[in-house]
Amino acid sequence: MDEASETASPMVRTTRLDVLVSSHRDADEALEVLRLANTAAPTAADAPRPTPVHVVLVDHLSEHATRTLLSHGARGILLRGNSVWHLPWAVRAAAAGTIALAPVAARFLVDQYVRPGRTAEAVATARTLLAKLSSREREIVHLLADGASNPAMAEMLGISAHTVKDHIRAVYSKLGVDNRVQASRIVWQAQVPTQPTSTQARGLSAYDGAGAPTVTP
Repeated sequence: MDEASETASPMVRTTRLDVLVSSHRDADEALEVLRLANTAAPTAADAPRPTPVHVVLVDHLSEHATRTLLSHGARGILLRGNSVWHLPWAVRAAAAGTIALAPVAARFLVDQYVRPGRTAEAVATARTLLAKLSSREREIVHLLADGASNPAMAEMLGISAHTVKDHIRAVYSKLGVDNRVQASRIVWQAQVPTQPTSTQARGLSAYDGAGAPTVTP
């Protein structure tokens, strides 16, 4: 993790900031800093001290990464490669209470509205693919989409790392994908909640069989 990751928490605790900008190699690293910042956010006992908004810089972005960073409180998401051009307006926008997104990140979200027919079709296709998975495989694919490592999945599910690998191979085969990014994309496109436990995984049973749910754009 870079220096920003190690210092974000004490900075938030001791400094009155309007906007916190941090630079990261990838979205997983940025997500960890967002979690640290959220943990360090002031409680009612600390008031008055407003929580700063957070703008993250990353090397690469995907649709899933963009949605995940936003859901964990990022008010701005930029690519490091061209951030020098975008930071001035992005910081002002985030400070003003709006969302500042790099063009590529904005395109991921805008496409849902300018191409609703294609989005609805993608959701239905993704849900059909997920319906092929067993309950355990659904747990695995949702944990994959959350960025969990194989050892972390083994610990959470109470199975061996070797068994996790077997499940991942089965997931890839049934979904027709080759890696975690492609599998995560299908989970994101399906637009179903993350379900990391066996009990929660059974909530996806509604997608089993031929009766796929109706998707409204």
